[in-house]
Amino acid sequence: MTRTHHILLLRHGQTDANAAGTLQGHQPTPLNLTGIRQANLLAARLAGFSPPVGAIVSSDLPRAAETASPIASACGLSIQFDPAWRERSFGLLEGKPVGDKKLWDVASGEIDIPGAEPSADLRKRIHDALLAIPKNYPDVQTVAVVTHGGALRSILKMLADGVLPSTRGETPSHNLPVIPNCSILHLLARAYPDGFRWKIDAVNDVSHLREMM
Repeated sequence: MTRTHHILLLRHGQTDANAAGTLQGHQPTPLNLTGIRQANLLAARLAGFSPPVGAIVSSDLPRAAETASPIASACGLSIQFDPAWRERSFGLLEGKPVGDKKLWDVASGEIDIPGAEPSADLRKRIHDALLAIPKNYPDVQTVAVVTHGGALRSILKMLADGVLPSTRGETPSHNLPVIPNCSILHLLARAYPDGFRWKIDAVNDVSHLREMM
């Protein structure tokens, strides 16, 4: 019987840069008070997730690590830090406000600029990191991954474009949504002879944050 892996892809909690609408990239920005509250609510949600979370992987940037910490405590697990799950580096644009379409296109991975991580490199990095999850944790049914908006948008685009093969009948949308802080992108991965196939179970699940809305 083919085993189904649950992969919970989690955007980090809010930072002051998120609230101000500025590009962070690899900047070591911490969570603000709202982000800390979001992370704690997400942790409480995942503590009761079924099948239980059996492993936690996180970007090593501070805002992701600070989000992963209460999840690890709530689930009784340690955190495996992996820089492959970092946000895209934006070079000299880091710290700039996302106030026009060009900067938003850069933030969304639509265009490349000198000094920034090439969008193709970002997609390959995230693609390989995602495929490594079920391979590295073959006996873990649910893995939580704390990452960033750019990584999540890349995965949704790869699903929509067929770079990540979907299960039969799955037709992911090409309209990429805004990714809220501490939202859950829930993917199901099943192994077939020709590789893994993917199904989206939930996008932008923020039901655990209802009391903050």
